[in-house]
Amino acid sequence: MTPLVLRRLAHAAAGALAPGPGGRWATDVFSRTRAIGTRPDNVLPLGARGFDILGNPDVSGGYLWGDDDRPTALLVHGWGADSSSMYSLIAPLRELGYRVAAFDAPAHGVNRGTQATMTQYTAAVRAALDSLGGAKVIVAHSLGSIAAVGAVALEERPDVDCIALVAPTCTLTAVLERWSRSELMLSRAVVDRIYRELHRRNGVPVSHWDVVGLGRELDVPVLALHDPEDPVVPYCEAEAIAAGLRDVRLQQAPGRGHMGILMSPEVKSAISVFVAEHGTRTGETIP
Repeated sequence: MTPLVLRRLAHAAAGALAPGPGGRWATDVFSRTRAIGTRPDNVLPLGARGFDILGNPDVSGGYLWGDDDRPTALLVHGWGADSSSMYSLIAPLRELGYRVAAFDAPAHGVNRGTQATMTQYTAAVRAALDSLGGAKVIVAHSLGSIAAVGAVALEERPDVDCIALVAPTCTLTAVLERWSRSELMLSRAVVDRIYRELHRRNGVPVSHWDVVGLGRELDVPVLALHDPEDPVVPYCEAEAIAAGLRDVRLQQAPGRGHMGILMSPEVKSAISVFVAEHGTRTGETIP
């Protein structure tokens, strides 16, 4: 038997014999942030300096590129990745005159832990924004889109000029439903227990984590970039965001995949054009 088949059998047995512990076990697997168990070295990336993130127990700091007298662009990575996945977007934003900030989410990258919740993720984005004195531009990838929009919407931050969402996830509900069917083929009873356990851990129901539900009142231009054939997050998630928020530009990035889209020249160009149109005018660019 393959490891995946063995895992499916183990979860099925646990769900049948001990539904409570089986549901908590499955929730632990769903909440895992390190699929391959690795953690990068805690060293400053090339050209960066550190900054402190205050008031958050899960994240203590991040990285900055550029001078402090520049407006800030914050990069928010996706689930199971770390800040390095967003580094290809630093140069285009620096060329527009921004200082660029990035950090590893709770239990991601250099931070301790192997599991996290969306509540922790969103609180970390909020703490990073507070510690930076706000941000004019936010660029988020995948599940980081929910955390970024949630952090902005829940705080009503008028300082944000625009948000770019790359291969965005619209709802955590859709993520859980896809995962439960394709990864472990969990029974409905076990999935329902995951919903209850995630509600307990997050303090809010899974349905709370919805870009449209959280951001419906946002009066901020949004760019949604997505590969129509993305094998991880379906294109319909970006379509739902475009249909549900006030001011969204939906743009396709065919053939780029879920992670490759972050390094696509077309995507970097699209973000640059969007930010140049909607972001704070710096009056000069960095050569």
